[in-house]
Amino acid sequence: MWSGSGAVSDIFREVDEDLRTERAQQLWQRHGKLAVGVAVLVVLGVAGYTLWQQRVTESRMSAGSHYAEAENELARGNKDQAAAGWGLLVQEAKGDGYGLLARLRLAALAAEKGEATAAASQYKAIAADTAVAQEYRDLATLGAAQAEAATLTPDALETALKPLLADNHPLRAQAREILAAAFLKAGKTDQARTLLAAISDDPGSPTGVRARATELLAALGKAG
Repeated sequence: MWSGSGAVSDIFREVDEDLRTERAQQLWQRHGKLAVGVAVLVVLGVAGYTLWQQRVTESRMSAGSHYAEAENELARGNKDQAAAGWGLLVQEAKGDGYGLLARLRLAALAAEKGEATAAASQYKAIAADTAVAQEYRDLATLGAAQAEAATLTPDALETALKPLLADNHPLRAQAREILAAAFLKAGKTDQARTLLAAISDDPGSPTGVRARATELLAALGKAG
């Protein structure tokens, strides 16, 4: 038998050489069944891992290609074809990143088509999915609230958006904007003004959202 790391290294080097030169019988006689067994496991393990990596890469490339095709269909105005492509991707990719993106795009497309109930339902399903990362669940919560904004009372909308309205939440500006619009629609100008001021004064607000809030505040000031 053998001893020491150098001997083990020598054995694997010989395993590699002997397998390539088809001298398996000599290897068996020299090092025994254990060395051959280890060599075979190493070869199969590396081959299996390489094959697994290749399949994962191919799967992701395929999913990305299908997602891009659906986006192209939407760009051409073919909403039904885009929806069909994303729907298929949801089934095939399942928990993969492209599968989640497809779920979000389907919900957004439903909202764009005026199908508020369907959009809210799809967004809520994502928001309730514990397998999805929290930031995407929060994004889905925002989407659901936006889809239902026309039918919910400001109080109900505020309850739905509550987790996102916190001062340290990344989506606070967008959530406040949706709620402010609901207050304005309900004639509750003071509540709307408070939210708009919070957006306008917040350096963390996205530029577009902040600009709209500032413009609305100016308009409310003139009206007052």
